Amino acid sequence: MSNIYELRSTAKSNGKTHYWGAKNSLAEAEALQIEKTSGEKKAWADQHHTHWRIEAIDTTGLFEIPTLPKPRERFTASTTLIQSSAGTWNTLSVAVADTNRQIVARYDRNYPNMYQTFEPFRQGDKMFALISQDYTATSVIDLASGKIIATERASAGGFCPVGFYVPDWWDLNGGATLPGSSNWTAAHAEPKGDYGFVWGCIWGDDSSWKVQYLDLSEIQSGEIIRDSRFGYVELATNVKLAPHDFIHCYIEHGKRKVKFSVLAHYDIKSGQREANEFELDNE
Repeated sequence: MSNIYELRSTAKSNGKTHYWGAKNSLAEAEALQIEKTSGEKKAWADQHHTHWRIEAIDTTGLFEIPTLPKPRERFTASTTLIQSSAGTWNTLSVAVADTNRQIVARYDRNYPNMYQTFEPFRQGDKMFALISQDYTATSVIDLASGKIIATERASAGGFCPVGFYVPDWWDLNGGATLPGSSNWTAAHAEPKGDYGFVWGCIWGDDSSWKVQYLDLSEIQSGEIIRDSRFGYVELATNVKLAPHDFIHCYIEHGKRKVKFSVLAHYDIKSGQREANEFELDNE
């Protein structure tokens, strides 16, 4: 059995229970009670609340907060340029290492630029990474076995990945709200590594990077699904930025939401926004 310890009180005005936060240890909860009921706060606490107490809550079988560091801080990819014959692209040999600098996986990429095409992520206690072996396809590698477990079919005129982002639990949560506490909701268990984003372009349309959605819910069964549900969105990305700087995921009223930093084009004289070439072609 594992417990957390929640500080509670009863409001004098209406007899309702108030919840002041939960801690992993009794000592931390006792320190929280002292913080809320002593010093400058004592008079207010005595006036408005009574029956301050610490409740032990059994969390056996509940959601477990993922460990730190985040997967993208736990694994790194290094590249070695492979010279090809005249008239053909050079390629890359990629080595994936863990925090102990141990090589856990290797793969080849048939394009000389890595861009941001390595994104480690987790599903439960399993570690994976989005990669791009072929410059027109997204793949998933199992970081435990080093094997490719899901991949898109390569297409010469297909969507070329330039970067990936899978929101980690710690990207959306600070860890202050504990599973089993009165303030915990199902939304606090999100995200779970079952969706992500890819930015890049259709071959030849590289004037800006577009963003598409990745369904990762079935990767352990060998399936990865990509779609353009957001339309023709020109993402305002930069290699100097982390993905969460221009792709911000959050939960609102129990629903998954995302906010993109996007490119917008304006006529300086009129101040009017101008449609991109794709929008004009499809009017």
